[in-house]
Amino acid sequence: MKYIKILVIAIIFISIQSCETNVDASELIDQQQLVVINGYLSPQEELLKVQVSKTVSITSGTSGIVIEDATVILSDEENNEVMLTYSSELFSYVTPATNLPIIAGKKYFLSVDVDGEEYTSSCRIPEDKVENIEQSVRFSPISFSTESALKVTIGDIENISNYYIVGASFNDGSNVYFEFEQFITDTNRENTTVTANGFFFPNDTTDVVLKIQVSNSEKILYDTLRATFLNDYNEGNPFVESIIPPSNIEGENGFGVFAGYQLTEMEFNL
Repeated sequence: MKYIKILVIAIIFISIQSCETNVDASELIDQQQLVVINGYLSPQEELLKVQVSKTVSITSGTSGIVIEDATVILSDEENNEVMLTYSSELFSYVTPATNLPIIAGKKYFLSVDVDGEEYTSSCRIPEDKVENIEQSVRFSPISFSTESALKVTIGDIENISNYYIVGASFNDGSNVYFEFEQFITDTNRENTTVTANGFFFPNDTTDVVLKIQVSNSEKILYDTLRATFLNDYNEGNPFVESIIPPSNIEGENGFGVFAGYQLTEMEFNL
């Protein structure tokens, strides 16, 4: 089963979302069509985006169909609200973030109307974002076809449980692959440093600029992206059961995630 095609990271990185959402509805609702809604809010994003689609069981041969005529409204605790408009380029409902500033620690509300049926949700933006990121790169001395290594060290946000997602890339176009280690939580080791180890295949080693991205996310977003990664990673393995991602969308046959995160980006000249 696949749900939300996202590269956080690149995330988160959130900045990259697919135009389709595939859900095996037979595992969730008895062959009923789902209205799948996904929206992620961050103070660091310049565009607010919500994706709305309909999906039925993959076994029927039908994947996500984007809904273009929904009514999508975002609001805050002070009853400020903005209606999003559909973008055929982004396959999402969008509005500039200046129309509804996203502020750390604040709660936001989502309302979506699809054919007279209302779907609602809410999220709270994490108070803090990561402030301290360190890195250690080891370029392979053999050849560019041999993987090189990157270690990312994150200064933990203290006195609260945090859910981090890590991504990185180079200015030569090569990406860093963290696999399972892109998902980090400090629930068992608060107030310390946490690390993620990745590998990459460099195209060049001169004038290298490394960009590292770390999101501090709400738990439901962390759990969703982690489940998506594990389902994709284990696809075709008959000995591993698919994980059904969580959902906080209220409404008949509604499914998806509306969540907040804080994003930190740092560049390093190597």
